[in-house]
Amino acid sequence: MKINFILFITLLMSLGISSCSSNDDHKENQETKMDAPKQIMEVTSFNINEGVDATNFANRDAQVEANFTSKQPGFIKRQSGVDDKGNYVVVVFWESLANADSSMSHFMSDTSVADYGQMIDGPTMKMARYSMDKAFDAANSQFVEIMSFNLKPDMPAEKFAKLNHKVETAFTAKRDGFVQRLTGINEAGTQVVAVYWENKEKSDASLQPFMEAEIAKKFMDKMDQTSLSMGRYQLLN
Repeated sequence: MKINFILFITLLMSLGISSCSSNDDHKENQETKMDAPKQIMEVTSFNINEGVDATNFANRDAQVEANFTSKQPGFIKRQSGVDDKGNYVVVVFWESLANADSSMSHFMSDTSVADYGQMIDGPTMKMARYSMDKAFDAANSQFVEIMSFNLKPDMPAEKFAKLNHKVETAFTAKRDGFVQRLTGINEAGTQVVAVYWENKEKSDASLQPFMEAEIAKKFMDKMDQTSLSMGRYQLLN
């Protein structure tokens, strides 16, 4: 069943994007913990509506990036990708959460992008924003893996952060075709890891060795497996 895209976005915003807390006091407390401003990674996954041509969607998506998103204040980088099953992702990096909020508000009211919104199957859309550990620096990557998860209740975030970093330095960064690994967290405590590769083949070649590595097994064991979500996307742009 198709629903109005703009109404769906409005509902998401009113409820809080992907479980992000809407409590202002909590947000203020989170921000005071940051040593310096961090880039915001906004991740939106969705399917396109039945009957929408993939090539036409990709072309329209590129137009939206060039004519709308890239012109918004605080914009850093936008990427679109699709996986082997035809599931899409749009990743946008912003200078601040306020910039991301402003862009979404303008998107909902701008009639020039309404047709793009109507191409998307609203009920399949999920959105989340994360404060990242480092700046995006993977412009030449053609493939990205995005994994989100919550930690087990008995796993301290500070201790996990050290383990997370060790996964990168002891394994991922040593793999052929590795470009960049970014980690982040949102206000609800959900973690994200985005790994950029030169291409899909290099990513594929690293999957099995990763699952067999002891550091990776320890890393995965600290996650609440019921919350785990992973997508692997060929970038369109």
